[in-house]
Amino acid sequence: MTSATVDLSVKDRGTLFNPDDEAKAAGWGTLDPYPLLEKLHDGPPVVKGALEDLMGIPRQYNPGMWGGEVYSILSFEAVNKAFMDGETFSNRVYERLSKPALGDTLLNLDGGEHKRLRNVSKPWFKPSFTDGWWTEMWTVAAVKEIFDRLTEKDQADLNLELCAPLPMSVVSAGFGIPASEALEFRKALLLHGSPEEMAKGHAFAAEMLTRLMEERRANPKDDLISRFVHADIENEDGSTRKLTNDEAMRYCFLIIHAGGGTTWRQLGITIMALLNHPEQMEMLRKDRSLMRQAIQEVTRWYPTDTAFLRYVEKDTVLEGVELKAGSIAYLCLGTANRDRKQWDKPDELDIMRPAKRHFAFGAGAHACLGQHLSRQEMEVALGAMFDRLGDLRWDPDYPPAALGGGTLIGRGPVALNVRYTPIG
Repeated sequence: MTSATVDLSVKDRGTLFNPDDEAKAAGWGTLDPYPLLEKLHDGPPVVKGALEDLMGIPRQYNPGMWGGEVYSILSFEAVNKAFMDGETFSNRVYERLSKPALGDTLLNLDGGEHKRLRNVSKPWFKPSFTDGWWTEMWTVAAVKEIFDRLTEKDQADLNLELCAPLPMSVVSAGFGIPASEALEFRKALLLHGSPEEMAKGHAFAAEMLTRLMEERRANPKDDLISRFVHADIENEDGSTRKLTNDEAMRYCFLIIHAGGGTTWRQLGITIMALLNHPEQMEMLRKDRSLMRQAIQEVTRWYPTDTAFLRYVEKDTVLEGVELKAGSIAYLCLGTANRDRKQWDKPDELDIMRPAKRHFAFGAGAHACLGQHLSRQEMEVALGAMFDRLGDLRWDPDYPPAALGGGTLIGRGPVALNVRYTPIG
């Protein structure tokens, strides 16, 4: 039988998933941002200054590269207003963060151009499609294969053997990239190094994707590459046309790039949180109707990203504070998702907490396109974990699990070393 999933080695993890060298060099590593954010809860909702400066840590971002002033938006209400006012708080800030690597994509575009491009793939990531096509075609098979491997033994690093390969495998398969090529494709797309090395990696990924797109133009299949190359996009005047190869490629690059990282980290955070709260893990194991509520709570309590950036397009006033055009604004999810006015005891994890809107996947026009797919992958994986890994517990032969990555973005477990009794 042809493998449906990517099987990662420790070396692969080092290439694709470890905290970046810059974060480690700055001494961030396993630094937990939440104790540093706690002192900001009782202050004003909008504060002048970069978030890292307010926290007393080295900067992960360099807002000075844009010029202008810098502000941190902290409260739930203020963050919500900024997310919902895309004309004032735009994603143009990412032109210097993502555009050099990925070109113009949903991440840095705004307004009508962003809406028209997003509408192309929006139907393929809505809840009914993710619960149906994605789950039935790809997620269930990938989860089964991963757990078939896990149950051949009684201990594992779930970060390396479950959390990392699952979303990579699902997104790659859904796009139509064979599992045998998915790892090399992603390595090329995420290659770090000199500009020449990065250009070589992207050229390799572009060549592979171009080949697949041309094959799908001639012989469409039930995958996203086929959908993209045959999709219609609306022009500004209301007429329609097909996506160009370049547009389809940049779309694929962005979704494949994002589709592996966020779910990998958030699933790892969820497993780590449950193992550290065994009474809540047992409640969830016994009552699976709590699954979506539990995932919603963990993503509120500890999202992979603590803050997003926005570019202030025009002079504005937010919560009584004047923000000048050309400024950079930190939208702090870490404080907004633990706002004392919105939640009772927000620093505590409580999977019985009624589900309530939060910002782990953003909000407004740039809310994460793949958030429903991400939640569904986590739900299927956690269900299999309970069904097939009995007596799941931390492995005492390893140090306690810790979260790593940048302080503000890309946080996730360094390892999840566990023991269990295999079932099935």
